[in-house]
Amino acid sequence: MQAWRRLTPRGRIVLVFGLLVVLFGILFTSRDLIWLGAFACVVAIGALLMVSWPVKGLRHERRLAVTSVPVGTEFGVAINLTSSGGGLPRLLHFEDVVPPSMGIRPRFALSGGVPSKGYRVGYRLEGVQRGRFRIGPLLVRSLDPFGLARNDMAFVTTTEIAVTPRIFELGGLRAGSSGLSAEARTANAGLVGQDDVLVREYRRGDDVRRVHWRSTARVGELMVRREEQSWQPSTRLLVDNRACAHAGTGPQSSFEWAVSAAASAGLALLAEGSTLELADADGLTFSPDSDRSIRRTQLLHELTDITLTSAESLAAGLFAAGEERRPSSSVLAVLGQLTDVDLATLIEATPRSGSAHALLLDVGTFAGSRQGSAQAHYAMELANRGWQVSLATASTSVPNAWAALREVSGVLAT
Repeated sequence: MQAWRRLTPRGRIVLVFGLLVVLFGILFTSRDLIWLGAFACVVAIGALLMVSWPVKGLRHERRLAVTSVPVGTEFGVAINLTSSGGGLPRLLHFEDVVPPSMGIRPRFALSGGVPSKGYRVGYRLEGVQRGRFRIGPLLVRSLDPFGLARNDMAFVTTTEIAVTPRIFELGGLRAGSSGLSAEARTANAGLVGQDDVLVREYRRGDDVRRVHWRSTARVGELMVRREEQSWQPSTRLLVDNRACAHAGTGPQSSFEWAVSAAASAGLALLAEGSTLELADADGLTFSPDSDRSIRRTQLLHELTDITLTSAESLAAGLFAAGEERRPSSSVLAVLGQLTDVDLATLIEATPRSGSAHALLLDVGTFAGSRQGSAQAHYAMELANRGWQVSLATASTSVPNAWAALREVSGVLAT
C-alpha cells in the first residue's frame, strides 16, 4: 500500500496499463503484448525503487539574518544544502514550511541531486503578525526523471523568529506635564531624604531605632526607615489586554495598536532614564532590573508574547497582590473600552505625588463603527481627576496620539 501511494497518477496509469497489456497478451497468446506490458511494469517499478533509495548524507542548515524583527519588516532566510554522496540521479523538490501569515512557502528544485560543492538558496519573508513563529521543517520530494513516482521526506529542525511590536520613535514626556522625566521624578520623591533613605509610616512593632526624625518633622507623622534598599521612583506601564475591551481583528485591531503604543512608549521612557514596570490585566509582568539594556530586551519580549485575557478588571495590573503602592510612582496606561468599574479603579490608582497618563482608545472605530461618546466621557472624567488623557481612534497614529499626550493638559481627542 505504501508503494502504491508513492506512485504518481502517471505512474499508476503506467503500472495498470502494463498489467492489463500483460493480461491481454496472455489471453491472446501474444508475446509482443506481454513484452510491452512487462516493459511498462518494469519502468513503473524501477521509478518506485529509484525514489525510495535513500539520499546519501543530505544535510541542510537554515540561517536567519536576524532573530527578531518588528511587525511589517522583511528579513532574509538562507538555506545551505550539502550531500556526502552522489546516489541515483533524481529530481529533488524542496519546500520550506513558513507561517501562513508570512506568505507562500518558498520552493526550489535540483535536477540530478545536490551538487558536491553544495547548494545555497535564499528568500525573504515579512513579519506581518506579532508573535513567535517557527520556520521549517524543510520538506524534500524525490522524483524520478519520468515523473512516475515520488517519495516525500522531511527534516525535523525548525528555526524560531520573533516578530516584535511595531516600534515608533517617540519623544519623552515633558517634565512639567508628566512627571516622568528624570527631573520630575527627583522632585516627586518627597519621602526620600538627603541621605537617600527610603521611609514609610510607623507601624506598631517597628523598632524605634529606625525612626527617621528628619522625615518625621517634615511630614508631621512618625516615619521609619525601610529595611530594603533605596529605590528610584518608577513608572508603571499598564497594557489593557482584556478581550472584552478590544475590537477588530489581526494587525489592525485595537489590541495590536495598544501593544505597539505600549512598546514605543516604554522604549521612549527607558531612553530618558525612567525605571519601568510592565503590567497587564493579569498583574505585574516584570519589575525594574539593574541593567537597562536587559529591561529594554525584556520589555520587547514580554510585549511580543502578550495575548488577550479573559480578565474583566484592571485592578490586578494597577494593584499587585500584597504590594504597597509607592506614593511617588507614576502610571502610563494604554486602555481599551472602559466601564464605570474601570473608571473607579483608575481613579483609585491615581498616584498621590506622581503623574498619571492614559492613551485611551475609541475601540468601536477599530470595528468600523463611528466615533462614540462613551470613551470621551470616561476620558473627561479621568482628566477631571488629575489624569492626562489622549483619546485615539483607528485612524490615529501612535506618534500623533503620543504627541497629543505630551502637549495636553486635561484631555484631547486625536
